[in-house]
Amino acid sequence: MFPEFFHLGPFHLRSFGVMLALAFLVATWIALGEVRKKGIDESKLLNLVLAILVSSIVGARGMYVLTHLADYRANPALAFALWEGGLTLYGGLALGTIGGFAYMKRAGLPLGLTADLVTPAVALGVGIARIGCFLNGCCFGLPGHSAWCVRFPAGSPPDAVFPGLALQPSQLYNAFAGFGLFALMLLLRGRFKAPGQLWWTFLAVFMLVRIPIDATRYYEPSAYVWTGPFGPVTDSGVIGGAIFVASVAMWILAGRAARRGA
Repeated sequence: MFPEFFHLGPFHLRSFGVMLALAFLVATWIALGEVRKKGIDESKLLNLVLAILVSSIVGARGMYVLTHLADYRANPALAFALWEGGLTLYGGLALGTIGGFAYMKRAGLPLGLTADLVTPAVALGVGIARIGCFLNGCCFGLPGHSAWCVRFPAGSPPDAVFPGLALQPSQLYNAFAGFGLFALMLLLRGRFKAPGQLWWTFLAVFMLVRIPIDATRYYEPSAYVWTGPFGPVTDSGVIGGAIFVASVAMWILAGRAARRGA
């Protein structure tokens, strides 16, 4: 855990913010390389990245705050303290997708093709950002006995919940999932007949991969909404399931649209 790289007076350079910024910079660099090959206007791609950045952060932070309202009732201004961490991936993916497609339509970009071009970059960005979660000490896991389980410093948020116990590094599991999906998306490029199917494949597969990862992660009791046949289900799990269903439906619709246009 390394939540802060350094501070100089009132200025604090926090690892979470640095890794989030690095994720978007690297993702932008990769996406630019992809769109150049297709002759797409680079300025529009940069505007698209900005639209995705803003909408995904608003979605991720908004969902986190909505599911932790009790933490912000006393001081609502803390809802804007992004440097403290507290982003929900599902909210970011959902609103980032909506914001990205809305901008592409407004800018006259080919929707499916552009989404496919940025898919590997998004996957890699997710992996990099999750390293920031590990350094910040948020989104930590449940106690475990594996050799790679980690102990967080005394007084840290994970230690406050599980004092002195070794915990599953759920943040790193998510990071590795992002890196693995980056490699998979590169392998799958050009293998689908319909534009947009690569993006919807990424979302659907990511939601499936998150199921075993979420089983290793600690959630506050208030996050559990009901108990299903396979165990308790969190609000994030419900939203992840909805994203999976929507992604599969959009994958099918993209294929039908491509066949009609053939």
